[in-house]
Amino acid sequence: MQEFLTVSALNQYINRLLENDELLQDCWLKGEISGCKLYQQSGHLYFTLKDEESAVSCVMFKSRVRSLKFKPQDGQEVLLRGSLAVFGRQGRYQVYVQEMQPYGVGGILLLLERLKKDLESRGYFAPEKKQALPALANRIGIVTSQDGAALRDMVRILKQRHRRVDIILVHSAVQGAEAPRELARGIALLNRFAQVDIIIVGRGGGALEDLMAFNTEEVVKAIYESQIPVISAVGHEIDFTLADWAADLRAATPSQAAQLAVPDMSALEQELLNRQKRMQRALERRLAYWDECLDRIMGKKLWHEPEALFKDKWELWQAKRESLIKLAQATLKEKENRLALAARSLDALSPLKVLERGYAVVSREGHIVKSGGETQIGDRLTVALNDTDLQVVVESKERKLRYG
Repeated sequence: MQEFLTVSALNQYINRLLENDELLQDCWLKGEISGCKLYQQSGHLYFTLKDEESAVSCVMFKSRVRSLKFKPQDGQEVLLRGSLAVFGRQGRYQVYVQEMQPYGVGGILLLLERLKKDLESRGYFAPEKKQALPALANRIGIVTSQDGAALRDMVRILKQRHRRVDIILVHSAVQGAEAPRELARGIALLNRFAQVDIIIVGRGGGALEDLMAFNTEEVVKAIYESQIPVISAVGHEIDFTLADWAADLRAATPSQAAQLAVPDMSALEQELLNRQKRMQRALERRLAYWDECLDRIMGKKLWHEPEALFKDKWELWQAKRESLIKLAQATLKEKENRLALAARSLDALSPLKVLERGYAVVSREGHIVKSGGETQIGDRLTVALNDTDLQVVVESKERKLRYG
């Protein structure tokens, strides 16, 4: 029995295919509005978007219509973002519009300003989140088209400035519907595998529409989340994209990005050589100065007649020594004289001198007897003469009269 699909099953299958396609679920379209009609009862907006050769049906629901900043009209060229799905009842696909802006520079700028404010409010452009570039980068990752002149310029300048630099290229479309996804994927791949020092993401110049890939939330988010410092290098000096706001450093051109990424090694080597020469000359001057100082020191008399250094000190010491000896001798002589005088005075008062003159000292049991009243008949006394001691006994006492 032959298998078949119902019409509903076919439409459902096609719808699932569309829903699983990342590009078709969030894409930008440009075209001219035709058959525009706003249903007052539902508030939904229906129209056809067409170009010179084709057309596609579009619907914008009431909740999205309220956010419009302009009134859509037939013949108006617009830029819209939406997703594709099959309207099963009629078996045709249509675009479900999420947002829409008038096309042209003014419309795009308005769209970008709104997106910039939204991303800024979420911290994607915060200055404190910026990473500093390494002073010396030896491996550079580049996310750009492998066929673009911008890549050739960057490679040429990188090699001129740093001939040993490693360059890792992740090819990506730089415009068109696939570009945002490929650019974001390239940044993520370099963060995951390449171990590069700096990432350069960019492209050469072009119209504002050509640079729109770098004005997408997908690319801005990838730059913001990069753990490796990112240099944006989009277009010419006057071009400015949201990627520039998110990057750690903005370069006016791809060529300038290459200059900012790596130092001029030739200039650094020359500067290093110059500094080495200056250091050598300074060292030579210093050594010459100390040589001269040493020569002057060695030429002094001290090194030929070292005793001259101590002669004056020795003479001064000798003079002080002699002076000290004389002072000590004079002091000693004075002390000896005073001692002799004291000895003579003491000798004159000595009891022995008295005994030599015929006097005696009477004592009893070690105590001096000064008068007869201190003795009694029968007391044994000791009489000390000049040359001997006599032991006597008191037999009588005779009182002497004193004459006044």
